[in-house]
Amino acid sequence: MSSNGISISYFLFIVSCLFPQLSAAQTSHTTPEQIEYALQQLLSTEIRQWQQQAGLKQVDFMLNIKVPSGAKRLPLCPKKLAVDAASGIPIGNVQRKISCQELGWSLYVRASVAVTATIPVLNRVLKRGELITAADIEWKSIGLGARDKDLITDAKQIVGQQVQRKIRRYKAIKAVQVTAPNWVNIGDRVIIEASSNGFYAKMQGEALEAGGAGEAIRVRNLSSGKVIFAYPLAPGRVATQF
Repeated sequence: MSSNGISISYFLFIVSCLFPQLSAAQTSHTTPEQIEYALQQLLSTEIRQWQQQAGLKQVDFMLNIKVPSGAKRLPLCPKKLAVDAASGIPIGNVQRKISCQELGWSLYVRASVAVTATIPVLNRVLKRGELITAADIEWKSIGLGARDKDLITDAKQIVGQQVQRKIRRYKAIKAVQVTAPNWVNIGDRVIIEASSNGFYAKMQGEALEAGGAGEAIRVRNLSSGKVIFAYPLAPGRVATQF
C-alpha cells in the first residue's frame, strides 16, 4: 500500500511518477494491473477535483480496487483505457465501466473508497428550528460515507442557517439538514410594505404562514381583513405590490 493510502502496486505508482508520458500499457505487466491503474488514476483525480472545488485543505483517501478474476484472460490494451466518469464525490462502494476501445473489450470494476476530510461540523446537537451560530462550528477530520455526498464544506453556508433536520455533534452536515431561517412565523404581527408606480404605504398585518427570504406567504391586512401574498424582507417586515 502506498504512502497516500491508495491500494495500488508500488511498481505502477513509482513508474507513473517517473515516466508520466508512458501509456498505461507500457507501465503495466498484466491486464489486471492496467485496469487497476486506470481506475485508481480516475478516482484519485475526481477526489482531488472535489477537494479543490470544495476549498478543503486536508483530504485523505484510501482505494481498494477489486479487479474481476476474468480480467486475467483479457489481452493488454495497447492504448489508454476508457473509464466511465461520474458526478459527485466517489465515496463508499463505487462501480465503473472500463473499456479497451482498440480491442473491443470492457468490464465493470468495483472499488471501495474511504475518504477523510477536515470539514466544518457542529460541536453540539442542534434540533429542528434552531439557528446555527459561529460558536457552534468546529473544523474536524471526519470519515465520510456514501450518505455524505451532499455535505456542506463551507462554514459560511452553515452559520446563520436554520436546522431543518436534527444535526448530530461532529457529523458531516448535509445540505438537506439546513435551510434559510424564517423571518416570519405563523401568527406574527408584521409591517406590510406596499409600493406601486412610486407610491409607498405601510400597514399592520398578521402572518398566516411562515417563510424566509424569497418565499411568498399569506398575510392578513388587519385594516381591511383582506388576505394577500407578501414576501418577507426581514424579521417582522413583508412586501407586496398593488
